[in-house]
Amino acid sequence: MILREIGGRLSWGVVAVSASVVALLVVFAGGYGYHGDELYFLACGRRLAWGYPDQPPLTPALARLMDIVAPDSLVVLRLPAALAAGATVLFVGLIAREMGGRARAQVIAALGAAVSGPVLVPGHMLHTTTIDICLSAALAWLAVRVVRTGDRRLLLVAGLVLGVGLLNKYQIGLVAVGLVLGLLVVGPREVLRGPWLAGGVLVALLVWSPNLVWQFTHGWPQWRMAGVLSDNGGNGARLAFLPMQLVYVSPFLVPLWVAGLVRLSRSVDARPFRFLAVGWVLLVVVFVAAAGSPLYLFGAYPGLLAAGGVAFDGWLERGLRARKVAVGVSLVGSAAFVVPLALPLVPVDKLSVVPVLRFNGLAAEQFGWPELARTISEVRRGVPDDTVVVTENFGEAGALERYGVGRPPVYSGYRGYGEWGHPPDGVTTALLVRPGRSPGPPEWARDACRGLRQVAVTGNDRGVANKEWGGQVWLCEGLAEPWSELWPRIRHLK
Repeated sequence: MILREIGGRLSWGVVAVSASVVALLVVFAGGYGYHGDELYFLACGRRLAWGYPDQPPLTPALARLMDIVAPDSLVVLRLPAALAAGATVLFVGLIAREMGGRARAQVIAALGAAVSGPVLVPGHMLHTTTIDICLSAALAWLAVRVVRTGDRRLLLVAGLVLGVGLLNKYQIGLVAVGLVLGLLVVGPREVLRGPWLAGGVLVALLVWSPNLVWQFTHGWPQWRMAGVLSDNGGNGARLAFLPMQLVYVSPFLVPLWVAGLVRLSRSVDARPFRFLAVGWVLLVVVFVAAAGSPLYLFGAYPGLLAAGGVAFDGWLERGLRARKVAVGVSLVGSAAFVVPLALPLVPVDKLSVVPVLRFNGLAAEQFGWPELARTISEVRRGVPDDTVVVTENFGEAGALERYGVGRPPVYSGYRGYGEWGHPPDGVTTALLVRPGRSPGPPEWARDACRGLRQVAVTGNDRGVANKEWGGQVWLCEGLAEPWSELWPRIRHLK
């Protein structure tokens, strides 16, 4: 039924735009290198569980599956992200169709999504955000379709999508709450009546339940993680939240999604879908209050982009030259702005000239991992065979596992690695890896190591000044305390 509905009156132009996004992302998937988060997802995938201290299990499971299909292939690892990005574009076109948009409106909406930051930037790498945006777009489409058709049975499908989304990233739960509250505030409220909404909620809970059980049995670490993220944001994040929307989505697309927001708020034709605008506003309030990342709002944009496509199509229909120019500038300008930032198009030796890393910090963290592994391998030639490696973060630990220096095992107190155990108590020598700009050795090591000296500096062959640039490797000798007693001080979430 769902596949038949996706077909229907959907413009083939939308399908072409969606397929082009997938192809583009696959072609450039092997550029630069692994992101530290991807190395962590691979590490989690090798230790499959129903949850981790900082995330649900879906993205690590996808990483594991892709690594089984093609071990150590960066392109294959990123294939689910490319498909999710293309599906997001498709769902935006579908939402525009449900809003009454004809073929041109659907294509404009799809193009807007295709050249936006929320689609292309996370679409270049396997990440929880990539899957979250896709499933949020699917959820918005189902909500809009229920409103248009009155077929409340689709709320069961929405529950399934929500449940899968909650196995990936919890933000989709807030998107769902925003949609429901929007319906309660401005209607149409009748779509929430009857047993179908409760059935959808039950389906979502059943699908999500294994992760809920894991969280319960592990003391709800995600609540602590949420507190850490909020503390890291602070008032600066609150003040920057709205201005950063203008940049992260794309400055050139501001007219598109603002036109969608205005249309949803004022147009009589769009009145049944006004709940999308209310949901967006409610999410802004929640994320600003919680000092959340500006990226958290990405899942709320599919409806606005779709409505913007319908609004832009109306501008073109009225034949006003200035507005035609505005439509072209918005889409072409966004492509010119976002594509070089999202994809590895800029040669590495030009990254210091072209400000890619300033606007897209994710790109900077795709350098230096093989060099880190090489540095540790060289240092280990001069230390006892049972020396363990303890890293400050999961990117470092994941890189050392990926590039073959994981024996003896690599350890870290950071997030999931902290959950997976500490070095054997009998081991008294360790290499301690710290990222760049760290003030000396770890605090715990200054008291616990009888001998402590720096033995190496980390960097990368491309001269990219990222978080690992100028990192330090310390040799800890004569450990005075057993690891089992030290580990609570070493474990950390931020």
